[in-house]
Amino acid sequence: MNAKRARQATPAPGAPAAGPAAKGGKSQSWALGLRVASGVGFVPLLMLLAKVGGLAFLAFVVVQTLLGLVEFFRMMKAKGHRPQVLVGHLAALAVLGMAYRPHTPHAAFLATAALLLMLASALRHPQRPRIVESLSVTVFGVLYVGWLSSHFVLLRELPWRAGLDYADGAAIVLYAFFVTWSCDSGAYLIGRSFGRTRPWGAISPRKSLEGSAGGLLFAVAGAFIGSYWFMHGSAGLPWLRPLDALAIGLLVGICGQVGDLAESLLKRDADSGDSSDLIPGHGGVLDRFDSLYFGAPIVYYYLKIVVFQVP
Repeated sequence: MNAKRARQATPAPGAPAAGPAAKGGKSQSWALGLRVASGVGFVPLLMLLAKVGGLAFLAFVVVQTLLGLVEFFRMMKAKGHRPQVLVGHLAALAVLGMAYRPHTPHAAFLATAALLLMLASALRHPQRPRIVESLSVTVFGVLYVGWLSSHFVLLRELPWRAGLDYADGAAIVLYAFFVTWSCDSGAYLIGRSFGRTRPWGAISPRKSLEGSAGGLLFAVAGAFIGSYWFMHGSAGLPWLRPLDALAIGLLVGICGQVGDLAESLLKRDADSGDSSDLIPGHGGVLDRFDSLYFGAPIVYYYLKIVVFQVP
């Protein structure tokens, strides 16, 4: 499962122990236990909501998106920005609504109205400094959290466009999560055991090149295993060729880790260790879903364009 906070945290040989974790490794063991427990509790809920689909799954994505935006805007406020929080949340909800119903009428009007509303809201506080930066932060938050999260909905609703049974959407969602979490798990396990080379010290000092290679290998393995577990229709015919599974594994293995590093960059810029402490052992929603924000779009567009060839 996803394991961000303690990922690849092996100290250099001979280095002095630091902080509470140095006391017999108790803190790391406790954090790992919380991580496993929260993951075990989350997976059945995800499976149930993915199976039900419809408004139930949409509600799950809505909650995740709103909580993620709260964390993102909080980090930006710590940097001195003044994002348009209410407008940002409303715009993100509109994005999710259009993903759920892609033929939403007047979508261009909704996008234009959101932009004009942001500008009108800024007029209420003309004395605030860095107004353009704050508006840009609002738009970026909607795109980063809202638009990328909308791909969870697009994955679940893909059967409507691909001519599949609607129930097959659950398998598609679980496949995207499974491959991405395989990458996260591989990066954590290999990095924790063998991580020595740390080329991303300016972004995330605990992430190692060895862990990254482990994440890539686990993602490819997860893509092949998941293709047999999930990626077949009600008739039992497989949707993915071996070449498709390899391509998805490589793409998610690379892009998922880029998403992880991108969120670490945002947190470092905001001088924040975790986006929040909402999820025991994981941190916040952004810490839990950062790699999925990149992994889910990869799976969606590959299936849509290459496998099912949907316009």
